[in-house]
Amino acid sequence: MSRGRTGLALGAATVLLTALPVLPAGADTTPDSRDDAVVFFDDFAGSEIDRSQWTVEVTGTNFGTVNNEQQAYIDSPEVLYLDQNVDGADNVLAIHPRYRPGTVAPDGRTYDFVSGRLKTQDKRDWTYGNFAMRLKLPQGGQAPGLWPAAWMLGSSIGHGTPWPASGEIDIMESIGEPFTSVALHGPGYSGATPLNARQHFEGLDPADWHVYSVDWTPQGFTFYIDDRQVYTASRAEVEQYGQWVYDDPQFILLNFALGGDYPAGVNGVSQPYHGIPQSTVDIVAADNARYLIDWVKVEQN
Repeated sequence: MSRGRTGLALGAATVLLTALPVLPAGADTTPDSRDDAVVFFDDFAGSEIDRSQWTVEVTGTNFGTVNNEQQAYIDSPEVLYLDQNVDGADNVLAIHPRYRPGTVAPDGRTYDFVSGRLKTQDKRDWTYGNFAMRLKLPQGGQAPGLWPAAWMLGSSIGHGTPWPASGEIDIMESIGEPFTSVALHGPGYSGATPLNARQHFEGLDPADWHVYSVDWTPQGFTFYIDDRQVYTASRAEVEQYGQWVYDDPQFILLNFALGGDYPAGVNGVSQPYHGIPQSTVDIVAADNARYLIDWVKVEQN
């Protein structure tokens, strides 16, 4: 995701993967939060976001725009809310961007889109484990320029360590194309780097619920969709490009960006917005773009 200074550019070194067999769409994959291995679990079953676990970020406070994205993140039930009885899930967190031309952020910058971003930074973080999220992509992942993500950053980023030296783990990114992507970013391997992969949705419906996860160990990473392996990166492979920075805690982020360098680098769109064609603007303006999160789980043995 390259949420620190630059956008993720997937170049010729990108690994292209054909979809492997997956669990049936909509299968009951809800984890048992009572399992001793589960150290964090949120199924968004309450009446509002649990702020003891999550912080909602606001663009223009202590957080600025990155990657030339086109949205301002706001703290509002208009863009971040819990919903019930959604098809395929009992309770969900919805991140629902809106078209609000002329929105002025606290820093005085003007935006035409507003959206939501939340994180566990300074509340919950972990070193190693299995990190999993059951997600449903907006518009089935088929609206260019919509950029929902589930990812992690090194906790040191807020305490003196700049990005990408803090380390970043991208578990799921969608930019409205017929694939999702995973990536690692660190010193010497941020932006255009071989440490990423695209998962093409051949043989399955990207509009369905899917579980996106990563196993993180001292020896490396294995990424999955619906318990099927889609990409691996060993410690030795990472160290071919730069320092291994994954022996320290990281926190989770969930967000829904619109436009920016990564989508624009793939779809080539510059008008009416950087990385967002008019067809996608129309979808957002009609309030028809929602990123749904059924649950988030962290397991450690």
